[in-house]
Formats: sequence, structure tokens, C-alpha cells
Amino acid sequence: MSQTQTITSVDRFSSIQPKPLGVLLVNLGTPNEPTPEAVREYLNEFLSDPKVVELPGLLWKPFLKHIVSPRRSKPVAENYKLVWQEGGSPLMVYTKEQAQKLQARLASNAESRPIIVDFAMRYGEPRLNKTIDSLRARGCEEVLVMPMYPQFSGSTTGTILDYLGRYNAALRDPVNFRSVKHYTDHPMYINALAQSVEDFWAQHGKPDRLLLSYHGLPQSMVDKGDPYFDHCHLTAELLREALAEHHVAIDVSFQSRFGKAKWIGPSTEDTIREYPAAGVKKLHVMCPGFSVDCLETLEEIAMGCKDIFEKEVGGEELLYIPCLNAEEIGMNVIQYIVESNLKGWR
Repeated sequence: MSQTQTITSVDRFSSIQPKPLGVLLVNLGTPNEPTPEAVREYLNEFLSDPKVVELPGLLWKPFLKHIVSPRRSKPVAENYKLVWQEGGSPLMVYTKEQAQKLQARLASNAESRPIIVDFAMRYGEPRLNKTIDSLRARGCEEVLVMPMYPQFSGSTTGTILDYLGRYNAALRDPVNFRSVKHYTDHPMYINALAQSVEDFWAQHGKPDRLLLSYHGLPQSMVDKGDPYFDHCHLTAELLREALAEHHVAIDVSFQSRFGKAKWIGPSTEDTIREYPAAGVKKLHVMCPGFSVDCLETLEEIAMGCKDIFEKEVGGEELLYIPCLNAEEIGMNVIQYIVESNLKGWR
């Protein structure tokens, strides 16, 4: 082969456009509609995951299909109707907005390789496997997956990581995945939470108490080594330090209990019921375990717990501090974490 031919071959390969990097935001999931039928389908998928409900499948799945989801689907659908937005459930609307804003931010900062941002749900639509298929079809061989859970649990982020392994196991040419395990104690995340609280207090005044309500988890999972409980308290302690100058006491509780098993505590509802007798009349509640607002924050806390506190147990005012959602301070956190984890690929 001549020198000229060698140079021509090198030039040909060097002119190939770099393949795009994929960035995939993954959240829990949501029914497609606020109807009993759609909720029932969603619950059957979600609650049949053995990492979500750690019971023998041969016993649990028939009970779920014939007893649990039929009984829960109608009241849950009614709750969804209370918070449903024009573009779907709040979780869907805000997660989609996060992906769109992140795409715009990363596109403007792209150095040498294009970046494609998309989003998916672990349960329901848009399907995780179909979204990965779509990224591959658009040329992505390397995909950064960011589960949208600040604190790690095997029942949330863990199920996504398991799914990625199963997805690749079926491929001859697997995807090169990277994933974000958690951002429990990330300084930008803590600062964003603190700023959100301070902005809220500047508008509404300070409360007697700030309650940080996290989604609950069966105690048995923590006993087996799940770090979620510790992660929640670590976030809370760092937020206490960030807000120390305001001299507002901050408590931690856990919501959304299900079934008769023992769950980590204390219970958010029980805590709220006890506050007025302890002199807490003005209460603010924040949910740092959720990256976006959803049924559990808007209906369970901002509506349900507000009614309990103000109408049942003698509290004067309960105000809910929204999640970071797709606000600029929240997007700054997501962008920084994503760009940090893309290093070496870009």
C-alpha cells in the first residue's frame, strides 16, 4: 500500500462523525389516565416488582391482581384527578420538562460530541426499554442513566440498575451504560434545597417547624442493608446545617405506607397529628426524596395532610414547599451531575 493510500484511509476514518451520547432521566412511573382501569394496570406492574414488594410471587401476584389493585384502583384514580394536569400527571409533566431543559442546556455546552437527552419511566409509559431502543436507533452506543431519586434504595434506583443489566443481557452488542447511584449529599443538591426553603420563607414567613417527609420503606428492607433510611437522614442533617441561621427546628418523617408490615418511621401523618398539642401551629412540609412533584406530594401532603393538620387536630396552617421540579436551581443540580458523569466520554 502506498503512502498516499494510507493517508487517504486515515482521512476517511477521521472524517466519520462522532456518535452521539445518550442521557436518560428515569423516574418511577404513572398511569396514562386518571381512571380506575389505567391505575389498575399501573399498580399491577409496579407492585409486582419483587424489589418493590418482597413477598413470594406465587402468593403475592394473585392477591395483587384480584384483591389489592381492584380495591385501590378507584380511590387512587380519584386522587389522581385532583392533581392531573393538561399534559398528564405532574410526575410526567415535570420529568418531561426536565429532559427538555437539560437537552437545551447540554446542546449549548456540547464540545465535540452531540448529546441526546430523553426520559423514561420504570413502570408505565414511556417504556424504559423502548426509550433505550430509540436512543440506540439514533446512534447512541454510550448512555448515561440518571435515576431521579436523590437517595438510593433497592426498590427505586436498584430496580433500574437491575433492568439495565437484563436489557443488555439480551443483546449481542450491548449498550455501554453509566449510571448515577444517588446524590444524597451532593453540595449543589443541598444548596438548592436550602435556597428553595429560604425563597419560600421569604414569601410566606418562617414556620414553627419544618418537616421533611420522605417516601416510606418497609423496615425489613433496611434491616437487610438498604441504605435509604441513612441517606434520608444524611440529607436532612446537611439541610439542617445549611439552614441553621434561621433557627427553625427540622424533623424527619416517612409517608405513603402500604400493607401491614412494619415500616420505617416515624409516620408523617402521626407526626402531623401530634404537632398542635406540642405547640406547633404553623408547619411547613418539604419532600426532599422526590425530584418532582407527584401524587404523593401534591395529594397526600399538600391536600391530605393539610386537611388533617388544619381541620382535625387544631393546627393553624400547613404549607407545602414544592419540589425542585424543573426550576432553574434544580436544573443546575441535574446538569452538573450529568456533565460530571459524562467526563471521559465527551
